[in-house]
Amino acid sequence: MRLRAFPPISAGLLAAALVFVSLPAAAEDKPMDPCFDGTLTVKEVLDACEAFIAKGNDDKKLLIRAHSVRALGFSATGQLDAALDEMSAAVAIDPKRANSYFMRAAGYDASKDYDKAIADLDTAIGINDSDADYYLLRGLVYSNKNEYDKALSDLNKKVELDPKSINGYSSRGELYRKRKEYDLSITDYTKVIELNPETAKSYVDRGWVYVLNDDLDKAGSDFDTALKIQNNNALALVGRGVVKSRTGEPTDGSADLRMAERLEPGIFEEIRKLGVK
Repeated sequence: MRLRAFPPISAGLLAAALVFVSLPAAAEDKPMDPCFDGTLTVKEVLDACEAFIAKGNDDKKLLIRAHSVRALGFSATGQLDAALDEMSAAVAIDPKRANSYFMRAAGYDASKDYDKAIADLDTAIGINDSDADYYLLRGLVYSNKNEYDKALSDLNKKVELDPKSINGYSSRGELYRKRKEYDLSITDYTKVIELNPETAKSYVDRGWVYVLNDDLDKAGSDFDTALKIQNNNALALVGRGVVKSRTGEPTDGSADLRMAERLEPGIFEEIRKLGVK
């Protein structure tokens, strides 16, 4: 059983930092407990970890781990307030553990309580200023607050500390798109493609920036590539439809647009959020 981390943006950020909570306990963490079994349902895990915590174990690491597992369980079922309570309990057990603040910040971010998220990330970075994901999450939170200069500073730090990070470049590419710095956005998405050329999303992301930059030939090429990788990608279908309509007859892309809407109703609203008119 692998519990999903705080949704929606923070899930990827937490994956590496929290992998321990969804795996069986290591040998040094004995005795084994169902809380750390890794094969139970979410409800079973929540109940098992509650029982483990109630026993009053003296091992602070295991108690923090149990609260963290419960936080992920509550998050996976949409109970963010309960998840935040669990992470606050973990923080109280060891106020010098940076990752507990990071996890709680992810919960605050998912709850759109951005100021509390930033405060926790400031604390986490104060404890450990070398973890690139702390800067990444803080950059995303600043971006959510439309504080783009602060967001860019943190995303630059993420890329500096972790120069092969796909999510670092893709997040900065998205920020540059929001800032309408399209050439810089394209550069970052190109780096993402270099690092992982087999993922449709990277070509879709760059393709839409090409559309915004009025470079329809390159946009069309990216959408075609994305559809070769994933032929039912609704965003790519809309992109190809838009390129066809803008470079030919207005109805040329209608088939792609209709197919995209059947695959993903509401897809056009997502495109408008990118700044495409």
